Amino acid sequence: MTPDPTPDDALIRRRSLPPNARWVDWIAVDGWHIRTVSWAPMPGKPSILFLNGRADFIEKYSESYWHWRDQGYGLFTFDWRGQGASGRFPTGAGGYFDAWLADVAGLADQCAALLGGPLVLAGHSMGGHLALRHLAAGNAHGYRRAVLFAPMVGIAAQGVPPRVLSWLAQARVNAGAGDTYPPLQGPYGARSRGVHRQRILTGDPERFADEAWWIDGNAALAFGGANWRWVFEASTSCRALAAQGVPEAIKLPVDVFIGMNERLVDAAAARRLVQRLPDGRLHVIAGAAHELLRERSAVQDSLFAAVDGLVAS
Repeated sequence: MTPDPTPDDALIRRRSLPPNARWVDWIAVDGWHIRTVSWAPMPGKPSILFLNGRADFIEKYSESYWHWRDQGYGLFTFDWRGQGASGRFPTGAGGYFDAWLADVAGLADQCAALLGGPLVLAGHSMGGHLALRHLAAGNAHGYRRAVLFAPMVGIAAQGVPPRVLSWLAQARVNAGAGDTYPPLQGPYGARSRGVHRQRILTGDPERFADEAWWIDGNAALAFGGANWRWVFEASTSCRALAAQGVPEAIKLPVDVFIGMNERLVDAAAARRLVQRLPDGRLHVIAGAAHELLRERSAVQDSLFAAVDGLVAS
């Protein structure tokens, strides 16, 4: 194992990727090119298939990759179609979640072919949501467990009830305004780098600033807020995940980590879902906001230690 990084090393690990990365464009059945990167495991070590969140991109979680590579784990991750460097959906396009679920199934096969098993399925926010739906659809073979960070089981919408939010979003989509933004959302800009968003995502301003640093180096990674179409489709997908018998169909061990200061996804809905999982455990992280993997070092160190114990078990 490598020694604890110095401050300079820590910055390098947040703003560069580990060596020996293998970049491949995976091509979906409809011809869409998905940007992927992978690292082979050390002999006898498991591999992690990591699904990031809405508006995320591969480089944003570089510090986590360095840590997992220090443990010898293999790793496979990617930019979702429609964001990062995997292109953008055309104006007026829909069917986001169906496309993403199909992509996960194909990308999981690609990951297994490149890295072998055993695999741990990890996901953050929207990636955690899609991981759960992927598993509930009968895709648990090949995984030893799932580890999810702030999974989007429901949307925290400033106190707006889920059914009302879904109705508002559907009305906007039906009116031809699905590509417009709800209040407090908008294209990528100054608000995306502001203190308000930082406090919702992480208690660490320096780690928050890393996202903008990566985008300054590659403007194609910039992605704005959620539009009404995404809100409607996300609400519909959350209802599908919560339907009777769906969480109960996930037999794999699932560990869910939620920050005590979570304000972006519905933490109460996540707790309810964990109670319905046959082999689910909830871990509440004190002092943490939404982006658990980009939190302050004390929080992050504790989280990494817990996750390492699960991945290696």
